[in-house]
Amino acid sequence: MKQQLHFMIGLPRSGSTTLCALLNQSPHIYVTPTSPLLGYLLHLQKAYDEVEESIANPNFEQLTTISRTVLESAWSHKSESHIIDKHRGWGKNMNAVKTVTGKDIKVIATSRDLPSVMASWLTLIHKHPRHIDSVLSRNGYPITDENRMGEMWFNMTKDTMESLCMAKQTVDKDNFFLVDYDEFVNDPLNKLREVEDFLGIEHFNTYNLDKIEKLEEDQDMKAWGFPDLHKIRSTFGKTSKDAKEVLGNDLYDRFVEIEKQYNYR
Repeated sequence: MKQQLHFMIGLPRSGSTTLCALLNQSPHIYVTPTSPLLGYLLHLQKAYDEVEESIANPNFEQLTTISRTVLESAWSHKSESHIIDKHRGWGKNMNAVKTVTGKDIKVIATSRDLPSVMASWLTLIHKHPRHIDSVLSRNGYPITDENRMGEMWFNMTKDTMESLCMAKQTVDKDNFFLVDYDEFVNDPLNKLREVEDFLGIEHFNTYNLDKIEKLEEDQDMKAWGFPDLHKIRSTFGKTSKDAKEVLGNDLYDRFVEIEKQYNYR
């Protein structure tokens, strides 16, 4: 059976790791860890722009064909019929994907209110402060929660927010499915059914919320000093504290105001 390729994007700290682990219980679905596929395609474009032979004899149709082949064959070694390629950067590149594939692509996006995203970051930073604090020190900033949150907003979360907004604008409404964190946590099985229906996949009736396992380790944030960023509990449930309690009133209100600038939910 020919594989169908889909994409997953979204905000950090919005439940994507748990969602992926549960979807991977289905025999019909393979959700990748943070995928290198977008990087491969960007390097391919860079090579096309720099290789002397392609500069001398440009052939954009050939580049498109090669890129399409990369997309269609990248996960052919997997047996599942539906591949969900996960990378937060896809949101800014969906028009290029549509050009390469010649068809509309379905996109799953995980989302959460911004103050809760930032509160989750701050909770992690309090556990593993060394990297962020060293960055602040090198740049001459005092080590405060305000500056920590500034670093995580401008150099991590803001770009994913923009990617999510761009995908929402460029992907056809019928091909864009938003998974809200709170809705997912409150009724995970129903949300999994909705994802399956969106993708046109047969329902898997034995999702196990009491034994959630990742198929592969995802170390995409190890360089940021978060070794257990994608650690998930073996059983399903919400344990995060109230965002205002974690951030304090001033930071909470600041991210409420920032959130109003984006139409992503």
